[in-house]
Amino acid sequence: MQKPVPMSEPQSCTIGPRTKIERAKRNATAKKTADGGPEVLRFKARLVRLHAMAKTDAWLLEIPKTIGAKLHGMTRAEGIINGHPFRAALEPATSGSRLLRVNQAMRKGARADAGDTVSLAILGPEPEPAVAADLGIAFKGSPKAAALWKDLTTECRRDYVRWIDSTNNPDTRARRVRRTVEQLAEGKRRPCCVNFYEFMLRRVQE
Repeated sequence: MQKPVPMSEPQSCTIGPRTKIERAKRNATAKKTADGGPEVLRFKARLVRLHAMAKTDAWLLEIPKTIGAKLHGMTRAEGIINGHPFRAALEPATSGSRLLRVNQAMRKGARADAGDTVSLAILGPEPEPAVAADLGIAFKGSPKAAALWKDLTTECRRDYVRWIDSTNNPDTRARRVRRTVEQLAEGKRRPCCVNFYEFMLRRVQE
């Protein structure tokens, strides 16, 4: 999987201190995508390894309070750390913010060690995924798929919807809708053989 290409800074007619301040603010601000999708929360944080966790593979990263406040109710975060895609557990912090567990694969992908400051972009909370018109029509032809859809968790439904919505090609979308119905009719609660990071990577690069 290729790492996302860093986005260049947008050009501005204003240079000097004001530009520097605006760039600094983006380290801990949220951005909504133009089509009303989940917020992309961008920030920097320092990677630490607690003494009590010395024998484990999981390290921690404390999320800034301004960002943590937006993650209410979320138990897992999805995004990139120094450009490396991840899905990882969120835990409460004594400061009132949230902690992100950083495993070995994340550290290796981010090329980060204890004490390093890393750049992150994660997706904020999302509403219950809606059934698009084309998927709804397809469900009418497969009662088994429609029945299993209603029994799925929000996260499983979101993975299917994200996969369908991650393409702008009408033919590809039609194939994904068809394959979604086929997999649900076969009893598969999670989409098989798909890139779960595709949706997220598109969001964080917008």
